[in-house]
Amino acid sequence: MTVLKILQSTLALLLFAVVVAVVVQAQEVAPEDVIRVKTTLVTSPVLVLGRDGKFVPNLRREDFQIFENGVKQEIAYFAPVDHPFTVALLIDTSRSTVFNLRDIQYAALAFVEKMRPDDRASIVAFSDDVKVIAEPTSDRETLRRAIQSIRAGGASRVYDAIDFVLAEQLKIKGRTALVLFSDGVDNDSRNATLESTLTKVERTETLVYPVQFSTYDRLKAQTPSQTTLPTEGTGFNEQDYRRAGGYLLRLAEITNTGVYPASELSDLDRAIAGIVDELHNEYSIGYYPRTMGQPGEQRSVEVRINRPQLTVRSLTLYVVDKSGTVVRTANTQRPPVSSAVEAGDSLPVSRNDPVKPGTEGRWICEGPDVPINMAIVREGFIAHCPKSTRPNDETNAWLIRKPAREEKLCKGFFLWHGREIAGASVPEGYVVIGEIKSPACANSNNSDITTNAWEIRVPGPSETVCKGFPLPHGYVMIGERFTPNCPPRATDLNAWLIRAK
Repeated sequence: MTVLKILQSTLALLLFAVVVAVVVQAQEVAPEDVIRVKTTLVTSPVLVLGRDGKFVPNLRREDFQIFENGVKQEIAYFAPVDHPFTVALLIDTSRSTVFNLRDIQYAALAFVEKMRPDDRASIVAFSDDVKVIAEPTSDRETLRRAIQSIRAGGASRVYDAIDFVLAEQLKIKGRTALVLFSDGVDNDSRNATLESTLTKVERTETLVYPVQFSTYDRLKAQTPSQTTLPTEGTGFNEQDYRRAGGYLLRLAEITNTGVYPASELSDLDRAIAGIVDELHNEYSIGYYPRTMGQPGEQRSVEVRINRPQLTVRSLTLYVVDKSGTVVRTANTQRPPVSSAVEAGDSLPVSRNDPVKPGTEGRWICEGPDVPINMAIVREGFIAHCPKSTRPNDETNAWLIRKPAREEKLCKGFFLWHGREIAGASVPEGYVVIGEIKSPACANSNNSDITTNAWEIRVPGPSETVCKGFPLPHGYVMIGERFTPNCPPRATDLNAWLIRAK
């Protein structure tokens, strides 16, 4: 062999070694020991609901399919509902919540009692300072003592507190959640802003559950009518509360949860039960996209379930930023976060507000996540909400509020996985006594459905109610009958006669 051939062979071997080294560096082992080119793992929390609206547990990896831009992906990560979670209970102790602190402590203690043995929680309080009262732990007695030690007073650093918890308490592997007990008003943050915290939430996998206390009522009651309110930004101006309501709504929207209004203890009980129920019924599914996305490119995600008559709630869109981080997003048509928060948001809902149809409450973008025990009383169009995907539907937003004793509840039709469904649920403690066609509500595209609203009310000692809805607590069914107010059923009898126990 000549010297030239020896050199050529040596160079070829060196080149091969370099190529192998590069390929090995660019690969990783997935959970199933499948070698793949490294891309960003896209994960999504997933909730599965039955036709009765209840969560469906005990599903397996093979029950799910996941698609990106319509292309089926291989599931690389799956965590069932029994995997433990770490949650930060973030408690507002500023001056505005001083009269709500006992209720907040009650709610936090109730949450601790409902934790599973392997779940962990940390307690963080904030006013003009952000303090860790208890590091993440499963020791319930430690958590109880920490919650009971909290005292109120000082300014409010909502943005700084959320930023701190995401960066220091929840930057860990596994399922994480943040439960925020606050009115949402900030007047003293020094390190973070409204915009920066929302951006950080978009770049995490943490679920955020705002429990909103309506401290604005007390502010109004304590301010004489002839007195000028403090200037905007002090935390005691009406616009500050409007901004806070929009901010909490946006936090929930990004993480696909919901805002839980808490104007009295019964609201808190329902809020805590609802949050714990979600966390204990949440699956987590992840995949490596088959192709790398370009920075700024939006991709759609669809999780499907291989069982009939089940509904899936999960991540639907994401964008990869310049650093390769997956950014959760609800809609690319939405303007910058700050302007979305400012536009059209209203004050926190309170049970004590006067009930005037179409004038009280707040607007939300239409979708599957109506806050618990709120009624859709009107439908309309708001510029910062995405356009409706339903044909012939010019509405894209719902006005929601605490229902009066008698209320007209829009059915809230929207398109879900290509199928039109009604998004409204009947608030707890109410019954459906009939259905009507209301000019305040959008119509169905199904010509067989001629009504668009339910008539609901708090039942008296005895009541005739439409079939197909849960009976309120404390009532029993004593007979069946026909009423023209209720939709037809398979039999001639379409209503129940109920009475209080």
